[in-house]
Amino acid sequence: GGAWRVQFGAFGDENNARNLWTRLTGRVSGLSAYQPYLVKGNGVTRLQAGPLASQADADRLCRAAKAAGSECIPKKM
Repeated sequence: GGAWRVQFGAFGDENNARNLWTRLTGRVSGLSAYQPYLVKGNGVTRLQAGPLASQADADRLCRAAKAAGSECIPKKM
């Protein structure tokens, strides 16, 4: 398993990604069980969480994040 992650956003300032992770872990039930990933490239830092075993798991986590007011995109790794 572990072939999926969810992405919450892309930021020009890495600190914005870190701050979003802190806010989301307080609002999205179960999110703190996942590893945050700060993926850097093309001048931005992407905030992702995972690993998730399946697309269904990624979709479920994204629905919870969206219900808490965050953007979220499932990503196959």
